[in-house]
Amino acid sequence: MLLKLTMLKLSEKVKAYVEKIEKETGYNVLIEGVNNNVGVSGTDTAMMLDHENKYIYVKIIEKEYKKDSKGEIDQEEIDSTIAHEVTHGLLSLKKKYCQLRFFPLCSKVEKQIVNILLSMIEDIVVNKIIHEKENYRPYANFYITMTKRETKAARSGKGEDFYKDRTIDPVHKDRVMAWRYIQAWGYLKYFNLDKINKKHKDIIRKFKKEFKKSYPKQYKEAEKIIKVILENDIFTPEGFYNTIKKCLDLWNLTNLVEFYTF
Repeated sequence: MLLKLTMLKLSEKVKAYVEKIEKETGYNVLIEGVNNNVGVSGTDTAMMLDHENKYIYVKIIEKEYKKDSKGEIDQEEIDSTIAHEVTHGLLSLKKKYCQLRFFPLCSKVEKQIVNILLSMIEDIVVNKIIHEKENYRPYANFYITMTKRETKAARSGKGEDFYKDRTIDPVHKDRVMAWRYIQAWGYLKYFNLDKINKKHKDIIRKFKKEFKKSYPKQYKEAEKIIKVILENDIFTPEGFYNTIKKCLDLWNLTNLVEFYTF
């Protein structure tokens, strides 16, 4: 494990988990702090696989993990974030979950939409692994904060404007919104939120309710994806592949990518 962090530290628990991932995959983990861009819009962490050097490379915006004005850091938050990212590498390298390779003429927006689709489904699998097997939180505190803001925006009737900073492309924005609904659905479907945090469960349920009411178009699109997820076992490589393939068809993205496994 190679750390290039200036502000954050890892607990012994997450260090042990990272070392476990390294042994299982044969790849070293490199975790690097960056200032303001991890290469993925709207996120503060990202994972990439460097096959030439055999690295699971995690980039993280360290300043986003200050808990308050005193600069105190929520250690559980950073640990679960790192565990989440390296587990994506485990699925690809060890468990042989499918990956997608873009064809040359794929546009930047199309790549972003494909990445949304892949991530929002794979995140369910990753979160279930780190929560049930490693006892990490399946979601970040930031997710709850953002969900509160989204719920308030939806109730005001101005919810469409809430997502304007994510993209100017209308199709991309619709997919971002569907992603947010599917995230909420996934937490309620696959995790015992009564045991984790009942207040958080109520926050997520209220968001789902307001989203359905305020954004019927995006809600219907999200429900199509959910139907596919429920028809397949995303917790197996084959079921995950079938889910991604069918969802690519739903969003007219099939001709932009090819499947591969390591």
